[in-house]
Amino acid sequence: MRNGTKVGLLALFAGVFTGVDEVKAQESGVGVIEEVVVISSKQAEGVSTQDLPASVMTFSETALKQAFTVDLVDIGKMVSNAELNNVGTYASYPNFFIRGMGVNGSTRTNDPKVGVFMDGIYVGYNAGALASTFDVEAVEVLRGPQGTLLGRNVTGGAVLVKSKRPGDEFGFTAEAGVGNYGSTEFNASMEGPLADNIFAKVALIKLDRDGYFEDNNRGSVDTSIYPAGMPDTGTGDKVGMDLTIIRPMVRFDFSENFEATLIAEFLENNTGSANSQNVAHNCVPIPGVDNRDIVCGAGSRFLAQNTWGYTPPDDKYEINHDLIGYTDLETSSFVLDSTWDLGHGLVTTIAGYREVEYNSSTDFDGTPFTIFHFNDNKEEQEQTSIEVRYSSTFSDQFNFVVGVNRFDQEYSIGERRNFFISLNAATYSETEHKTTGIFGEVNVSVADSLTLTVGGRWTKEEKKIDIGVLGSCELDFSSCTNNTSNEKDWSDFSPKLAATYHFNDDTMVYASWTRGFASGVFNARAATLDAVGPTDPEEVDSFEVGLKTSFFGGRGQLNLAYFMADYTDLILFVNNPDKTSGASLINFNAGEAEISGFEAEMQLQLTDNFRLNGSFGTVDPEFTNIKYFDANADGVVDGKDNELAKTWDFQKVAEMSYSLEAIYNLQIGSGASMLARAAYSWRDDYMTDLYNKPWLQQSSFGLVDASLTYVSPNEKIRVSVYGTNLSDEEYFDYAADVGTLDSARWGGAPRTYGVRVAYTY
Repeated sequence: MRNGTKVGLLALFAGVFTGVDEVKAQESGVGVIEEVVVISSKQAEGVSTQDLPASVMTFSETALKQAFTVDLVDIGKMVSNAELNNVGTYASYPNFFIRGMGVNGSTRTNDPKVGVFMDGIYVGYNAGALASTFDVEAVEVLRGPQGTLLGRNVTGGAVLVKSKRPGDEFGFTAEAGVGNYGSTEFNASMEGPLADNIFAKVALIKLDRDGYFEDNNRGSVDTSIYPAGMPDTGTGDKVGMDLTIIRPMVRFDFSENFEATLIAEFLENNTGSANSQNVAHNCVPIPGVDNRDIVCGAGSRFLAQNTWGYTPPDDKYEINHDLIGYTDLETSSFVLDSTWDLGHGLVTTIAGYREVEYNSSTDFDGTPFTIFHFNDNKEEQEQTSIEVRYSSTFSDQFNFVVGVNRFDQEYSIGERRNFFISLNAATYSETEHKTTGIFGEVNVSVADSLTLTVGGRWTKEEKKIDIGVLGSCELDFSSCTNNTSNEKDWSDFSPKLAATYHFNDDTMVYASWTRGFASGVFNARAATLDAVGPTDPEEVDSFEVGLKTSFFGGRGQLNLAYFMADYTDLILFVNNPDKTSGASLINFNAGEAEISGFEAEMQLQLTDNFRLNGSFGTVDPEFTNIKYFDANADGVVDGKDNELAKTWDFQKVAEMSYSLEAIYNLQIGSGASMLARAAYSWRDDYMTDLYNKPWLQQSSFGLVDASLTYVSPNEKIRVSVYGTNLSDEEYFDYAADVGTLDSARWGGAPRTYGVRVAYTY
């Protein structure tokens, strides 16, 4: 890490707060920062962000609108130590990392390490899990393991989304906007009473946009040497958006003590395929040498470039593919959220159903030749879940929550691969997954200022896979000749201990220790039966200390956290031509790791009109033991591999990240106002692959966003102009070597801007 930069940023944060002394004279009349109740506590009485003994960032509906967020990717820019990105190789498919933990890739059977929860329901299949932020009441980003209350697959953290529920009175909101890249949007919601004690709402989200990447098919290819038999697919753009979401809900107030809300969501997104851009370089890994020391020169070494004279375009947003491709995504979900107040406590039941159909076709190699295509893949998933819990504020000194959870899902994955013009292969698998959890958490005030927390969750998990391994299935998935079935069950106990001490009503410190685990996995991309798995669960023990304080009469907040986490049985998905399995993509419990870091958040209402927000974080990850794969590519798995791999940087982990936001509300007469916002987010450079290949490294980058909004005197009309990535910074979300043939990069958004008009009644 650049130590000077880190010290400078810490000084900036400190300077902001010490400099506030100058505004003490303005204390009268300056609004305090609003209290935000977290979604994740599950307590009978809501818990404020400032009272939660954990590192968390919460975003209200107002904050989401001011930042012009579209989905969870936009929120990631505002959270340090988090990378909430799309995987790149597949549209609408997240690859989330928090505190150095995540899954870098799109193998569907590899469960995530950052869980996404929508209206209390865990999203078991990542396709379509980016979540629109329109008509959302709050989004919460929790850092670190959350195994006690949230369960498995949150070893890095969790993202929770809560839809805005129907109100008691009639009202509606409509937004319409246009922008560059042919962007159009129309969002609307309407709510009101249907009958006595029955209230309804329906929200509509409609977004259309051309792709950022222009596909000039074969634009730089000498057609006289073009391979025979290749299709002529024309030109187009990638990755566009044609998104429609309808979200109806009904709230029933059966009595003063019993309430239930039924939430449905129907989503359809028809987009272009991935925008893979071929990378020309002459970097060749040297066995036994740290790849980061390799200097890449001009030239190329790959099949398309050497054989057919193809040179990738210099323009980041120009690509040459021979497969236009597509992504067709449909999801349907239903959530029933009910609460029964028994006087001595609350009984909460959340039942959910979700189904996904995800069909895609993508040019993976990023060239005008069929080197590696994922062609016409078919996926389906169906999940059901129910959680019943009882929470009680038993007394001023004692509160608790206990509950049970059941989750079931089934999904099928059919993947085709087209290699080298005529060599084709397919794999098909069906997975059944069942999970049962029993959990509880108790908070005891042992003194006026000291609270102790004890919690735990026992989880029983069962998985079964039926698979026809890669290359053994018909291209229409009708049959497979090399089949196997395998199943495994695991159990886990995730405890938690925490202590919270309040110096006064405004300042608290906390210390916590907790354990979490990521599910054991099978390998849906196995090329041999031995490579199917399973791989056992991954575990983490995490220790965290923090400070949360409010000052200047509630006009300022500062939260600090330091964490240390030890990971065992770390699950890695590696390219390893193993002599036993013969496979190239294999899951392993491949080692152990230690991750430590620091986080700081600040909010400061300097005046009634001027507000500053900031988030700063560092992550220091280290492999303490890596084994079972040929890290130095010398054909032998031995101790040298372990020593080399321990020096590698983690994937998708910026050692330092931060964001700054300034919001100014200028009164312009007659009660109208102009709201100006400027924001900047920064990420240090990071490796995108496990093997630390320098040609796949993402350089450090910063993004500038800004907006200006007119607000009418009655606050019903808002007219905005906005822009994102105004400096047109070039970056990407994902990169990979396509076997030994090619390298490609995916994702990254250019400068965008637009106008939005909103009306609220």
